[in-house]
Amino acid sequence: MKKEWTEQDLRAFAENAQTAFEDVTLTEADEETADTWQDDGLQVDYVLRNGQVDCVLRRLIEADGKLWQLQMTAPLAGSDLPEDRMTARERELCRDDMNHDFLTGVFNRRYFETEFCTRLDEWTDAHRCASLALVALDDEDGMRARQGDAVMNQLVCFVANQWKKYYDRPAERVVCRLTDTLFAIGCADKNCAELAEELNGIYAEMPRACVASVGLMRRVPFTQSIGCACTGEVRGKNWDALYQLCEQRLKAAQTAGGDQICSK
Repeated sequence: MKKEWTEQDLRAFAENAQTAFEDVTLTEADEETADTWQDDGLQVDYVLRNGQVDCVLRRLIEADGKLWQLQMTAPLAGSDLPEDRMTARERELCRDDMNHDFLTGVFNRRYFETEFCTRLDEWTDAHRCASLALVALDDEDGMRARQGDAVMNQLVCFVANQWKKYYDRPAERVVCRLTDTLFAIGCADKNCAELAEELNGIYAEMPRACVASVGLMRRVPFTQSIGCACTGEVRGKNWDALYQLCEQRLKAAQTAGGDQICSK
């Protein structure tokens, strides 16, 4: 673009540019726009609009003593969303990846808040009892300070896989990683007492130490606290109340010293 412009030149340029761009606007720039503009160069943005990605070019130009903003927009070639170009199998695999935790491989919080809550609805509609448990590593902050992030990641993977051995059937029994060291276990056709008894048996047989391979190999001991509740203890499809009840019982187990299950 040339260095010296008149307003007439700019308006003529904007009109001619409409043959190459989907949208062209020429407006007088306000003081705020002028103050926040980094330089006199071209600004390039990419905007998602109507299911496609548009390239937006903006430039400030001085003409006839005024400052003008020229904006030109055009769709990128092949800018339809990636999922629109996927096969049905690719979309299925993509959704599966989005539902799994990248570190441990178990289901993640997204799955818990969407798919799992939907299953809870289905179980309740079918008059099936369902139970939820929150499982947390004891003394997370202290262990992280002593062991470091790399060892903690190994420990989290170890714990996740221990529970996954027993809760890896999406239609009935699942384990999800919600935060760093907090897991949720959901189970159909069991009330709170039954799930607590099952969890207690599994936990009793579970190793209480993980062999860390970061630096010098060593055994890292750990314990867990668990709080569980069932749909029969809350009114209707109140999943927030069910989760809060599990949280209360988990905190009670931790306050009592950890390494135990609280179901009442």
